[in-house]
Amino acid sequence: MKIHRSYFAVFAFLLLTAWAANLYTQVNTERVEGEASINQVYQTILDRYVAEIDPEKLSNAAIDGMLRELDPYSQHIDDNNSYRLDAITTGEYGGVGIHLGRMNDSLIVISPMDGTPAYRQGILAGDRIVKIDSIWTKNLDLDEAARLVRGVQGSLLTMLIKREGELEYLEFELERELIKVPDVSYSGLLRERTGYVKLSNFSKYSAEDLEKAIRKMYQANITALIIDVRGNPGGLLSAALMSADLFIDQGELLLETRGRIDASNKKYLSRRRPIIRSDMPMAILVDGGSASASEILAGILQDYDRAVVIGKPSFGKGLVQTVTRLSPDTRLKLTTAKYYLPSGRLIQKREIATDVIYEDLLATELDSFYSDHNRRFEAGGGVTPDLTVDALPMGKFESKLWRNRLFYKYALYYGEMHPDLTLPHQFEDAQVDSFYTWLSFHDLIPKTELYHWITDVDAVIDSTSSVYSDIQKVRTALIDLEIQHQQDELNKNRIQILSGMETELANALGGNGARVAASLHHDPVVQDAIDLLASSTKLKEILAGAVN
Repeated sequence: MKIHRSYFAVFAFLLLTAWAANLYTQVNTERVEGEASINQVYQTILDRYVAEIDPEKLSNAAIDGMLRELDPYSQHIDDNNSYRLDAITTGEYGGVGIHLGRMNDSLIVISPMDGTPAYRQGILAGDRIVKIDSIWTKNLDLDEAARLVRGVQGSLLTMLIKREGELEYLEFELERELIKVPDVSYSGLLRERTGYVKLSNFSKYSAEDLEKAIRKMYQANITALIIDVRGNPGGLLSAALMSADLFIDQGELLLETRGRIDASNKKYLSRRRPIIRSDMPMAILVDGGSASASEILAGILQDYDRAVVIGKPSFGKGLVQTVTRLSPDTRLKLTTAKYYLPSGRLIQKREIATDVIYEDLLATELDSFYSDHNRRFEAGGGVTPDLTVDALPMGKFESKLWRNRLFYKYALYYGEMHPDLTLPHQFEDAQVDSFYTWLSFHDLIPKTELYHWITDVDAVIDSTSSVYSDIQKVRTALIDLEIQHQQDELNKNRIQILSGMETELANALGGNGARVAASLHHDPVVQDAIDLLASSTKLKEILAGAVN
């Protein structure tokens, strides 16, 4: 019997080896045939096409065509146009301050950067960019879109935007500035004992700057800590891991990457002791503009129940890209692996491409994942907050105030009228009415389509007509209605307008850091985070999984 079993084992091994060899031969043959077909088409076009073709441009077009079939993050990079790399390595570039991304066939704003032209004019995360100057964006890759948006300081850029909930397209004219990319755009104390850090980017200095900010506040005996990565589009993986290192016990798993080849399969462990007490309450704030490295940091802290996540669901980017040099001037950025959080969660959302030519990248055998305290997380993209809090909505009236820079203009006027002002400065509610009066006096109140139609009546109606007097009565009534509508919009958005006034006054008097500090006063997400961290009972309930 032993001999027969040995023969059977050898026979099975030979069959398996033959099957594997046959499969390898088949796959290798298909690959060789595919490469031969590409080469044949390439040579035939160069030799026979009716017009002479530039071989380099044809090669680039072929590469770009293949990459479009993969995912939005795989790109053929021209070093001369690698603006995102410039932002990470030098920390500055000429542009308008927009983080770009793609969703299906649309070029979208992941987030505007604090204090930049895009932010000041009211461009929002999630806005779909339809046209950049005269170029339609449907078929633009990210690098080409970035090249169009960035440019020389002082030059103008026009963008046509479609915003969810808006029936008409919005047009923005922006002046490019020198955009500096600070990793920690603001840090300070809220309500005296809560530390707050606004982390706007993940570059090679992010973790170092984050640690410095926390240690400085730690000396002031903070009792809680808030890290804000809303609108942070990510950056370097190493920066996210070193940031997580500041809070997670040494030796714990931070992240795992998995791909088709062994080099893509890695586990990253925490390499140092935490810099703050393990019992200090923490919150991390996220929204739809929090992507990639931001989601990694938030997800790690959530998986270890180290921080409560507050805000809105994050963007959902969990694919790893590696860069290969193709020539002295070009590189290939290719998705080679997926990120997995300590619980095993994949944070990549499903809408990564249309008509893909491969199996589902995001297929998983598990539907649920669990934190250290056995809190249950559903499978799916992005990081879902433990506590969902909506930011203040921006209405059309407020949006137009930002687009026309009217908050900032009023801040300059108010500062001139009150030269002894000091920060922080908070307006009384009645000051909103003074702001409206100032807008009205200078004829700066944003006009609606109804207003333009009313004022154009005289141009289309014959003044000698028998119904002209009746039309004028209707016109007067409509003007009164329009004025009332403007007043209603003002009252409906008083808190947002008050916040805009205080924010831009702080910006005019103290710069971007003061602007961020002022914006927190009316920020419901920040205020809810402060209240939650002060309530040990509710915090423990959330981290124990008792609150959804």
